[in-house]
Amino acid sequence: MNIIPGYVELVEILMACGLADRKSYFDAVSHDLGFDFEPGQELGAFLLKIRENENWSIKVVADVFSEIKDSVIFFCDFPERPGGEILLEDSIESLANNFEEKSKCVVNSILSNNLNFSQEEVDKILEGDLSIVPEAVNKAEDLSENTTWFITQLINFPRQSKEILLFALNEMKKYYEESGLRKKNRDQIAEKLKLFENDRYNQIAKGFLDFYGIKAREDLPLHLLFQNTLKYSGLKFASSRNIQLIVFSEHFKQIEEIMNPSVTDNTLRLFLRNLADQTKMQILKSISEEPKYVDELAKLVGLSKATVSYHLSTLSELALVKSRKDHRRVYFSLNKERLEKILKGLETLYDEGEN
Repeated sequence: MNIIPGYVELVEILMACGLADRKSYFDAVSHDLGFDFEPGQELGAFLLKIRENENWSIKVVADVFSEIKDSVIFFCDFPERPGGEILLEDSIESLANNFEEKSKCVVNSILSNNLNFSQEEVDKILEGDLSIVPEAVNKAEDLSENTTWFITQLINFPRQSKEILLFALNEMKKYYEESGLRKKNRDQIAEKLKLFENDRYNQIAKGFLDFYGIKAREDLPLHLLFQNTLKYSGLKFASSRNIQLIVFSEHFKQIEEIMNPSVTDNTLRLFLRNLADQTKMQILKSISEEPKYVDELAKLVGLSKATVSYHLSTLSELALVKSRKDHRRVYFSLNKERLEKILKGLETLYDEGEN
């Protein structure tokens, strides 16, 4: 597999918008995964500009970036060579010139990953059969009204969507520069790119895919995208048409530790913290019996789908649950092999203590 590490500035905007409206979610997952993160002055200034702006287009795009960044990320271009960079103004220009092609890739991802259409259904929609879209969009309870509206517009009226997106991105670019977040990210990323070692990132990517049971396509390049805005990116693996990528940050250090077969004190503390959580244990017990989808789990544990999704995100990051898509639903099951390895690690640690 051809693995291409690189940097795309638009990804930083996506990550920042994710924190704008879902800060409590990011805070909770970051805590569960052992990441200490406080937004710096620059990120705080950028988010303030976004939150205080009354322009409707900016509010819509910020919501879309926050809620479905794993799909709208395919509006980006990606480096063709290891260590390559794509600046924000280059992404905006590319969108202006190639919006129709990029929007098809984004729509493909939204339909299959966010709305859980089968590939057969996706192909029909992209060929012009839009009859099943409105009902599916209206049932997407985890998406805001702004986001569902934008999805519908993107499918039915791409030209209008293009105008909204380009206006918002040009305004966000001003905020990104004025806040100082762009300079901060550029300086820190420049240092990371200086230390770029292709063999190391190949090893990280392959270990990451294996750990999470992700089947990437061997015939396509895999883009490893740096991001510096957040400690925890919240976006593991995404693919659409002939593009596949992973977004990573400093949290890769912690993920590497989690993936390590040797149970360190910190890793042990991390697993015990999450296994001690009553709701997480309810979820794990429930899916150990048979796979279940989010709606089922929400009814069983008596919590909202959003709260259950947050717990599943943490458990997925720790590779304690596996998922598979069956038509319109995503089913979650217990990763028994992973749990067995953890228990063996605990047993080994206990035996060493006894000796």
